Amino acid sequence: MSTRVLVLGGGIAGLLAARRHARGGARVTLVERREDVGGAVRGVDLGGVVVNAGAEAYGTGSGAVDALLSDLGLGLGERVVSPRAGLGSRVVSDAGALVSPPGGLLGIPGDPLSREVRAALGTTGALRAWAERLLPASFGFVDGVSFAEYVRRRMGARVAERLVAPIIGGVHSADPHTLELASVLPRLEETVRETGSLAAAVRRLRPQPHASAGTAVRALDPTMALLPGALADDLLSHGGTMLSGTRAVGVRRGGTDAAEIQPDDPDAAWQVRLEGAHTGTLAADHLVIATDPGTARDLLLGNGAAEADGSDASTGTGTGVGTGAGADADANYGLAEVARAIPPSPAVAVRLVLLALDAPELDAFPSGTGALVAPGTRGIRAKGLTHASAKWEHVERAARERFGPHAHVLRLSYGRPGEVLPGDDALTDEQVTDLALADASAILGSALTREQLRAARTVTWRRTMRQARPGHRAALEDLDRILGSAGLPLELTGAWRAGTGLDALVRHDGRTS
Repeated sequence: MSTRVLVLGGGIAGLLAARRHARGGARVTLVERREDVGGAVRGVDLGGVVVNAGAEAYGTGSGAVDALLSDLGLGLGERVVSPRAGLGSRVVSDAGALVSPPGGLLGIPGDPLSREVRAALGTTGALRAWAERLLPASFGFVDGVSFAEYVRRRMGARVAERLVAPIIGGVHSADPHTLELASVLPRLEETVRETGSLAAAVRRLRPQPHASAGTAVRALDPTMALLPGALADDLLSHGGTMLSGTRAVGVRRGGTDAAEIQPDDPDAAWQVRLEGAHTGTLAADHLVIATDPGTARDLLLGNGAAEADGSDASTGTGTGVGTGAGADADANYGLAEVARAIPPSPAVAVRLVLLALDAPELDAFPSGTGALVAPGTRGIRAKGLTHASAKWEHVERAARERFGPHAHVLRLSYGRPGEVLPGDDALTDEQVTDLALADASAILGSALTREQLRAARTVTWRRTMRQARPGHRAALEDLDRILGSAGLPLELTGAWRAGTGLDALVRHDGRTS
């Protein structure tokens, strides 16, 4: 009899794990509390144009996602698209809108004396960054050092504040002062020691050293939602089952006389109680929990205290609750230790405001593919703007077909650690749209008005972006050790363990196989 695998969570991490097991011959059941799968990878309708509502692209550095897409029949061709060449992007601060230095890595410059870096930092700041090559390679590395502190020690405060902070805030929705360096760039320390300097390490790690910032990516036409759809189809084609609109509310180890265990299968390794469209108890030989860390922890502990906010599509199973006060503690032997080893990864809520505009003044793409905004920049509350119809030609074609020859699609992002999202304060929906128009006007240097607005939409992700605080990498190593010693037929996966981005998720799944 083939192994029965139960996957809790239908985001990308859960879909990848389910596909891997199904292709290995297992009987796979995937449980997803929403009616559709994909988590934060989905499309939405913006006035008749389908646009990305979450992840808009994937990194190409490792080639892992490209290989997956090829395997799924979505390889290089009409569906896989690259950003428009030659535009670059901008970094916006109180100093103005400056071209993002090419060849950098999350804001760390590979060529500190380049024209773009000198413009952003000034001559003094650029020379300070260049001089880091004179420091010992080991300088700045301590256990758990934050991204900002390491960069500040080696290249100076201006690099940390003017180049790194906007990108870390925009890409990771994190504060670089509390984001652990080793969790984001695990190969950096080794590469610095090999090359002798941080700038040289950036040049080695950067897949396209002369490419403009934000261009080492690809996307799918019309949206990245093609990926979860293809993964789901592949799972079904290999005999898998998907239970949508269903959530897990209890997880127990099998082999006991607990009432929840199916009488005809007393030796199953796992018993998982479900509610929703499919209610009952499922037995499994192997369990994959592909949820946010809070839900994973609470499902394993059975304490019913999982994070609550069912509106967020980024988690697969929703709130996990226990099996009751009468549950046999021996039944879940070892689960509590695993649960307590899951590192806290605080979520940062993110709100996207999508705008479709008729704006001839944007035809020249004044900020290239978009801009990231330094924290504290006066007069701008957004942390970033993507000029989607400038960056992606397929978006431009769709927008012009719908709204006319001067149509543009903008995507503004809000939400840094500790900030209140616009709309969670006193702002109405209409006022949030007005704020986005004002921020876009400031970033792009063009006055955009409501008269030019053709469609607007707001999308909120409350638990998708996770902060890897100092000590996160060591905690994950401890979790690996505990999982290994426990000998449980259990996998824990998700962005909190793999890292941010589709490339990180695909590579993590590949290492698990």
